[in-house]
Amino acid sequence: MKNKPKLISFMNAYSQGKSGGDMVFIEVSKRLEEYEKIVVTSFLGKKLCQDNGLEANFLLTTKEHQFGNIVFIYLKRLIFALLLLFKISVGNDDVILATSDFFPDVLPAFILKKFNSNALWLQRIYHLIPSSRKLPYWFQRISFWFIKRWADLITVDNTLLEEELVGMGFPHDKIRVSYPGIRLEYLKGISSKEVKKYTATFMARLHPSKGVFDLPQIWKMVCEELPQAKLGIIGKGDEETVRELRNVTKEMGLEDNIDLLGFLPDDEAFSTIKASKVFVFPSREEGFGIAPLEAQALGTPVVAWDLPVFSEVFPQGMVCVSQSSSNRKFAMSVINVLSDNNLHEELSREVEKNAERFSWEETARREKLLLESLQQK
Repeated sequence: MKNKPKLISFMNAYSQGKSGGDMVFIEVSKRLEEYEKIVVTSFLGKKLCQDNGLEANFLLTTKEHQFGNIVFIYLKRLIFALLLLFKISVGNDDVILATSDFFPDVLPAFILKKFNSNALWLQRIYHLIPSSRKLPYWFQRISFWFIKRWADLITVDNTLLEEELVGMGFPHDKIRVSYPGIRLEYLKGISSKEVKKYTATFMARLHPSKGVFDLPQIWKMVCEELPQAKLGIIGKGDEETVRELRNVTKEMGLEDNIDLLGFLPDDEAFSTIKASKVFVFPSREEGFGIAPLEAQALGTPVVAWDLPVFSEVFPQGMVCVSQSSSNRKFAMSVINVLSDNNLHEELSREVEKNAERFSWEETARREKLLLESLQQK
């Protein structure tokens, strides 16, 4: 019997929480049943994969149980990933996957490709890091130098990013748009009966780029009009970010109006979102927006900044606030959704219809076809 081809994945840059990119890797990989799966990652990455049902041969780079100093940990992981390459045999039909464009994923994928030129290098890119974030920006540009020249296939999650990469000199014929998905049937079956009720919810990795420090300011203005309104913030972040967010919440006198819920198991997290009246998402950087799409599938209207990609992914069911507007404008949009029953009902009808367009099964089917077309060349 012929051995299965291998899908050799580098998830070496995983930090904590659960990003959209992490779920793209896990949910699509689970459905690529014709591949033997090898995942180079950390203990934290292995735990995330296993908690979400991905079975694979895991090769661990580091074993820390709490993500800390990013520069030190990434350097350590990179060194161990390069050493692990000696343990990986690569055949002509195998696929090398860098699950992100972060350097700890890209460099090992590049080196494995250089020594196994007949294998396919599949690279995922989700968004362009703004130049204001200097160190991540320059490391992404270094990663792009390798990807542009040696990756066989690059998948992006929206057409705007495709156009931006082509404008940066990436070969157009190597880029494909592959929309992420959501667990539609699972989300439809979520019940909201046994959870604490919040007026609004937010869920994402707790990071400044996700707008987490806008949230207290926005919610303070919401509470000026609706004093009893409560916001539940779901998600993990590094200790410094969480501590600062707690301090800001306390300084603004919002301890009774905002709960930092931390990481919640999926059933509880999604039940909490479903029980809320609106999902607030003031993120400033998104390549797609899986969290607001999941909120829509749960029947919850969304208020967000008008990021360019959202016009493509969310033509309905989302109130988009101009990025040039103030946090007060964002807060007023939230208040309108909460106070205007007709608007809330209209958005509630739209959200599930929009979410129906996306599923992991369809995403995996498209990626199988992409890989098959490359392997036949």
